[in-house]
Amino acid sequence: MKHALRVVVAGIAGLLAVAAAVTVGLLAAPRAVRYEVPVVLREGWTMYEHAAALEAAGVVPAQAFLAACTDPVFVRSLGVPADDAEGFLFPDTYRFFVPTPAPTVVRRLVDNFAAKTAGWFREHRGEVDRAGRRFERDGREVVVTLASLIEAEAAVDRDRPLIASVLSNRLDGKDPAVARLEVDPTAVYGCLRLPWLASCRGARGRAPTRRMLDDGANPYNTYRHDGPPPGPIGNPGLSSLRAVLEHPDTDYLFYVARGDGSHTFSRTYDEHRRAVAGGP
Repeated sequence: MKHALRVVVAGIAGLLAVAAAVTVGLLAAPRAVRYEVPVVLREGWTMYEHAAALEAAGVVPAQAFLAACTDPVFVRSLGVPADDAEGFLFPDTYRFFVPTPAPTVVRRLVDNFAAKTAGWFREHRGEVDRAGRRFERDGREVVVTLASLIEAEAAVDRDRPLIASVLSNRLDGKDPAVARLEVDPTAVYGCLRLPWLASCRGARGRAPTRRMLDDGANPYNTYRHDGPPPGPIGNPGLSSLRAVLEHPDTDYLFYVARGDGSHTFSRTYDEHRRAVAGGP
């Protein structure tokens, strides 16, 4: 009996030793560790700028992110009323695992847009629908497109509703001589989407060239095409979105930036010329 007991104890001791060795081996073996990083996606950034920030943080390669953003089947499956996600990638501070698949990242940004704007779009459903009928496009997409122009132009929050009123007055044809929007950043954005255009060669940064503004082949160029551009030129925040449908009624048709980032608004071209020259 004692001999049998010693055999059993020895067997148990052996099993414990094996288990301990296996445990040590598992602890010593390299394991994939996923960790989260914060990513700030700023108001007005394009999907290209979002892509660069996400890649720099190690979340997703820029090209994979852009491929998901411009996959029309995938994007429409998320409820976006367009063939790409530009304008619907809500600017915010996010935390993502490193790495995260591109479709998951795009879905997160689009879902955040929907969560932040769904109630507001319901509240303004009538105005949104009218905007859609007017331009024969989805009303939400029209609103987001105009908001992206405001986001690109405004540096001071108080100016956003007034810039929106200028865009509205021009679209309404209050002065047939200035019926086009003539927003510089639209032509610049067109060069991001269509870099092979002759007018876009050598384009750098956000400043337009005269060649860009004169180019009717650029469909985003609001100096050469009536109405809003064919889609958003960036991803607007809530203040710019609200400005589109909640702006005051004004007679303003022009604005020009001051040195401090704010704007001077004018009703006539003569007033505008004086403002550009820095006069009263």
